[in-house]
Amino acid sequence: MKLTVIVPTYNRAESLRKTLDSLSSAAVPPEMKVDVIVADNNSTDDTPQIVRDLASRVSGISIKYLFEAQQGRSFAVNAGLRIADADIVSTIDDDEQISANWYIEVHKIFSERWEQIDFAGGKILPNLEVEPPEWVEPLKVGALCWRDFGDEEWKYDQASPIITGAHGVFKRSIFEKIGFYNEVLGVKGKGFLGGEDEVFYDQLIQSGFRGVYCPRLVVHHDVPARRLTKAFYRRWLFGVGMSRRLADLHYKPIVGARFFSIPRWMFKWAAAGFYQMLKYKILGKKVEALTAENKPLVFLGFFYSTHVEGKRLGKIVQKVLDRLVEPVGR
Repeated sequence: MKLTVIVPTYNRAESLRKTLDSLSSAAVPPEMKVDVIVADNNSTDDTPQIVRDLASRVSGISIKYLFEAQQGRSFAVNAGLRIADADIVSTIDDDEQISANWYIEVHKIFSERWEQIDFAGGKILPNLEVEPPEWVEPLKVGALCWRDFGDEEWKYDQASPIITGAHGVFKRSIFEKIGFYNEVLGVKGKGFLGGEDEVFYDQLIQSGFRGVYCPRLVVHHDVPARRLTKAFYRRWLFGVGMSRRLADLHYKPIVGARFFSIPRWMFKWAAAGFYQMLKYKILGKKVEALTAENKPLVFLGFFYSTHVEGKRLGKIVQKVLDRLVEPVGR
């Protein structure tokens, strides 16, 4: 069995070093061959040298350097997918580290159930720089990519949590059938766009591919203190709204009548969320109030992307947002 791990990276040389150290030190089953492709997305730091130095020193796996000039995580991942010559493929972000038995668990899942499953995901556990605040719960699955869904295996479906490119393992043949990641979507540089995982997951399920959540597949994700803030969460939600507008335009239009090019139901949806937020604030329920901010902030991001982005006002709004929350990407 051959596995290719694609690591998209942008100006995170030291974090990338930790990622590659984990990939090169984890135990590899004798029956498995591992190639790591580092897809450098226009880094201006020491990324190329770090990759080449480590590639010359490691044994047991192959590490390759690939430069991708088109800015965006989806472009970088797709560049790696195009040259991946493997049975199964995974993507690991440049601020993550795999567990010591990760290769062993991947090999076990696919060697024992090759005919039954097409993809597998697992836990993404945080390496926290500081203790999380008491209201952290709404941030976990999305903004922090803190994905722990229990210790029992279950099957992915339309109603389950999605599998993300930060921890998924896929048969290479999947990409031959449904294509690569949508390059309109995904993080660009260190911005807050996303949505590529949601679109890809929708394609997986709609195409009938079978996947399992395996709690023994564990990846660790660095979470700096600056992400454990309400400002970061709110900026992330705004980015979700912008991403949904792009998916609406370039993947699958949102169903329903529209008002000012925005689905009419979104106005009522956002208003309900705003009302819930005020109610919970009055009641002193911090977690519930923060959770309720989801709807109005996603709506604002959708509205901004539809009517403001690219115009003079949009540029002013973008500068204000960047001052309030430093763009940090994933």
